[in-house]
Amino acid sequence: MLHFRKLNENDDIDMVASWIYSTDHFLFDLLFDNDRIRATTGITRLINSSYINPYHRKFITVIYDEDSPIKGVCVGFKGSEISLRETFKAMRDTTCTNLPRIVQNAVLSEIFASKIRSKDYYIGNLYVDPMYRGESLGTKLVEKSKQIASQSNCNAVLLDVEYNKPYLLDFYKKLGFKRDSKNYHRLLGKTYGCYGLKFDLQNLKDGQIN
Repeated sequence: MLHFRKLNENDDIDMVASWIYSTDHFLFDLLFDNDRIRATTGITRLINSSYINPYHRKFITVIYDEDSPIKGVCVGFKGSEISLRETFKAMRDTTCTNLPRIVQNAVLSEIFASKIRSKDYYIGNLYVDPMYRGESLGTKLVEKSKQIASQSNCNAVLLDVEYNKPYLLDFYKKLGFKRDSKNYHRLLGKTYGCYGLKFDLQNLKDGQIN
């Protein structure tokens, strides 16, 4: 039987950090100087940080069953739970990046990601262990995120799909997400950015989220 819980100190946090890294090479490589080891170390430190940031352990939901380790993770948070000040401190505290890269990361996130308001719930990263793919675990993690968002009195669930991964649009469309914003731009002959998607919680009827 499948269960959900928050990431804890007994989990393989280094493994989870490598999973999170694999979901967004572009931004993490810019933030951590194109160094995978430095990036995964930095993400591990962000997960364990005493400063609240978008990758903090309190925002990581894991899916598992009694007979297996963690099968997948979803990183998500309510807009009001995140502050630029705390995020900046957490990133500086990793010692794996520097001020110019932190500022660059903030600017690129502003350009290429959805605008998150205080009562929005944002899914930042979704990953399922390849060993367990084909079991609809990604769907279950997204549905769990909807439930968390609803219980947190959020108005909507937002997420971004990278421009070079349009095949994911159909996956999220089946889960009720609709195109909400265009967050991609053409630079030097190449297109960067994301499709912004939204699931409107206001239109849900009682009991519709499982």
